[in-house]
Amino acid sequence: MIIFRNYQRALFRVAIGVLPLFGSIGILTFTGSTAALASTAIPTCSSSQLTMAADQGSGAYSAAGNQGVAFLIVNISKRACSLKGYPKFRFFPSTYKGTSTHVTDNGGGQIFVTVAPRQVVIKPGATASFGLNYGDAYNQSDPNAGPCMTQSATAWLPVWPHPYSVPFTTTVNINFCFAGFHFGVTSIQRGPVPKQR
Repeated sequence: MIIFRNYQRALFRVAIGVLPLFGSIGILTFTGSTAALASTAIPTCSSSQLTMAADQGSGAYSAAGNQGVAFLIVNISKRACSLKGYPKFRFFPSTYKGTSTHVTDNGGGQIFVTVAPRQVVIKPGATASFGLNYGDAYNQSDPNAGPCMTQSATAWLPVWPHPYSVPFTTTVNINFCFAGFHFGVTSIQRGPVPKQR
């Protein structure tokens, strides 16, 4: 009985002595995996890695007085990069009779739905996108063309190192008077077409 108790005490001492060793190994392993994870993180895209265009096909994104335009972001570089968030957006021209267009984030509508911003990895040659929603029957008493028609859209993307500092401009034709001067833009998403209804 006494021998057994001494044996128990010896085991207990060994166990106590080994615990700090396992603890330090655990910390080393955790630290190592964190460093490995950080080294494989995908960097934020720079403006020089990207190009942008509007996909304004003939009625491709329309339903019951609601319209949408998909904007494609292509990685033209040889390295993967990522984007997260909403583009800042402006039309030219954008005013008529003292009223200006207004573009809001999180613009889920009848064409492209609301998707929470998340990191989107764009591989070389791959495409990401965002959508623009608007109606086309709010104010049809104003001109069908001319001063109410946009000629281009400019988007500032959340790129590195200065988010929103470099604009991307593409041709787009929308009657903003018919749209009631209001547009909603979705977050940047993976693939060439934003999520639809």
